[in-house]
Order: sequence, then C-alpha cells, then structure tokens
Amino acid sequence: MEDKTEQRAWYENEIVRDLISGLKGRAPMGLNAAFRTGNIFYGHSSLNQISSFLEPKLEKEERRVLIITDDFTEKFASKIIKSLETLNAESRVWAGVEPEGPLNAIEAGVKICIEFKPTVFIAVGGGSVIDTAKAIMVKFEKPETSLYRVIPFENLGLRKKVKFLIAIPTTSGTGSEVTYSAMLTDINRDPPQKLTIANPELIPDLAILHTDFVKDLPPFLTMATGLDALAHSIGSYISTWGSPLTDSLNIYAIKEVLKYLPRAYKYGGKDLEARSHMQLAATMAGLGFNNSRVGFDHALAHSFGKIFMVHHGLSVGMFVLYTIPFLAKVSDRWKDLCFLFNIESKGQNDKVLLSEFILAVKNFIISLDGLLCVKNLKNPVVSKEEYFKNLDLLIKYTELDAVSLLSPRHLNKEILEKIFEYAWDGKDIDF
Repeated sequence: MEDKTEQRAWYENEIVRDLISGLKGRAPMGLNAAFRTGNIFYGHSSLNQISSFLEPKLEKEERRVLIITDDFTEKFASKIIKSLETLNAESRVWAGVEPEGPLNAIEAGVKICIEFKPTVFIAVGGGSVIDTAKAIMVKFEKPETSLYRVIPFENLGLRKKVKFLIAIPTTSGTGSEVTYSAMLTDINRDPPQKLTIANPELIPDLAILHTDFVKDLPPFLTMATGLDALAHSIGSYISTWGSPLTDSLNIYAIKEVLKYLPRAYKYGGKDLEARSHMQLAATMAGLGFNNSRVGFDHALAHSFGKIFMVHHGLSVGMFVLYTIPFLAKVSDRWKDLCFLFNIESKGQNDKVLLSEFILAVKNFIISLDGLLCVKNLKNPVVSKEEYFKNLDLLIKYTELDAVSLLSPRHLNKEILEKIFEYAWDGKDIDF
C-alpha cells in the first residue's frame, strides 16, 4: 500500500516540469498523436450488451464480476446483476467508494479484490467511483507500483488479473468512462491535495450510457456535472493541442450542452431526451480532452475545490470564465466557438468580440444558477478573509497540479495570484 508519509507525484518534480514545459505548443502533436477510446454502448438495450461483450472473452470459471459503487449508487447493483444472468457470473458488490477517491478507500478496495479475485470490474457511479476503480485496478494488479508514479508514457502491464474494466456513469460530466486519467485525493497532504494518475491502460474497455442511471440525478448535480462537460470542451478546444478529431467532438459537445443542459436541469427525469443527449455530450467532451488536453481552468478548480470543499463542476464552470480571456493572449481559437452562442463574429473588433463571448458564457451559467465568482458562493460560504488567507496555498496547489504543466501560456506565482484575486469578485481578466 501507499506510504503514509508525504510523497510527491512525478509531475511535481522540478526537472520533469522543466522538460514538459517544452511541450506547450502544437508541435508535439505532429510528432506523435493517437486517438484512444474503448467501446461505447448507448441506448435502452446498452446494459444487456455487457454479457454479450464478456461471454466470448472469458471462460466460465473466469467470470467473477466486482461491481464497484458508493453508498448512493449501490442501489443500481441489483439491476446490473440481473442483466448478467445469462453470463452465469459470480458477482459481488463493493460500495466502499468515498468522494474524490481518497487513497485509504483505494486500499480497502484492493483488499476485497485480493479475497474475491475478480476478472471484471463494473464501476457504477460518478467520476469518483470510476476513478477509484481505475486506481484499485492498478494497485491490485501491480501492488508494487506507486500511484504517485503512474505516468502516461510507460507500459503498466495491466489486464493480467482484471481482464475488463466497464464504466457505467451515473452523472453526465466527468467523462471518466472514456478517459485514461483518474483524479484521486492525497490525504497525506494537509490540507488534502488532488492527485492525478494517467495512463492509456486506464481507459475503460466498455462504457455503458443508459438513461436509467442518470434520470433521477438531482438538479444541482445535473447543473454542476454538466458545466464540467462544458469546461472540458471549451478548455480542450482553446488549448493548442487540438486536432480535427478532437475539435469536432468538442464543438458538438458544446452544442449539445447549450441545448440540453437547461432542459435536463429544469425537467430532470421527465425529459429523457435531454438526459440522453447530456450523456453523449459528456462522453464526447471526455473523448475530446482525453485525446488533446484538458483546460487550465481545471488546475485552478482542483486547487480551489479541494481547499474549500467546493464541487468540481461548479468550480471549473466558474474558472473557465477567467481562463478564456487569459489564454486569448496566446490563441484566438476561442473565436471558432462564438457561433455556438449565436454571436456574429464577422467584422467584429477582437476585444469587443471576446467580451461578447465571455458574457454569453456567463449568461448561460447564470441561467443554470451556476457560479461566476467566489464571493457569491453559497454552499459553502467562503469569507474574503478565509479566501485570501489561503491564497498562497491556492497558488502552490495550482502550480503543482498536473494540468498546469501544459498551460499554453506561461504561469508563475504572480500570474496565479492575480487570477485568484480577480476570481474573488468577478473582475474581468485584463492581463
């Protein structure tokens, strides 16, 4: 298991950070690019496809399925077990996932695996559940591997014990069902800090998108996870690592979010069309950023959300308002997105156009009761004194975040300090 003393993730190493800083431009994508994805089944019969997918690939004596959930999504386990009846598999449910994947919960999951010896993981839940399942798979298969050293550039050698990882998302936003990254919590830091693991072998082999698993998602989680999908697509698109493949996914995901998130938020399970489209939007956004890179807004949100215990989707929805103008100094790709917000860009002054674009994104977030600045946060309430008292820690955790490594624009303490200061009361980025 992981050493309980404070450790540093591989991306926190100064030499590594200096080397990776050279990858900020588009050039590396031209040298070696790949589009990675697992299988994706969606629609009313998608759940029944799991047995059809597994049956020819596993001998009868190998069919041991561990269904991984949290205490909220455990209610879906019986439905999944019933769908596996034709597979004649031995199934067990482990509902020990905790929010944001603390390392101690991962250890508990590994202990279950050592006893049960599953060959299939079915992760049913939001990003925390799916990401925890990815981490458990690493530690079960490779107990000697430190989660602080799981990097995208090496062969982990998974799928020896757990042959298949299946993800069934119960939210529409994280995209973890199609990505090779997992966001965990390093509880050995004080306060706890986000820990990113990333490797292509962590991409689920199969993603199931079925509206039964999202139709009753509460309005707040509908809004917050939907804004996460929006931030994924906008942040990925305006980065400098886009490609025709990822650009098309990101643009269409934004289009879907703008049309269907308001409906899903307002009508919930009464509008299954909106639920279905939001599932696909979140998955497309996941494919988009997984095969390019996620936006710098995520580094800011990882730091802010973890220190003040604010929902990730609510946080990135806010910070994307600050990263769009910040990155506009080095890239004009944001212009390509104006038409999605019904903004006429032809003949417009860039400064005016950028203001209109940011205002349109703000208005969309406002329409969903989202967050524009820290000062207006209601749950939890963060006082000005508390916020600025933690400013140095916010900056430190953002600097050390894996996402900051590939910001298209140079970052330093002074710049991060200004961004966080502006985010307090919603001041427009002007630097």
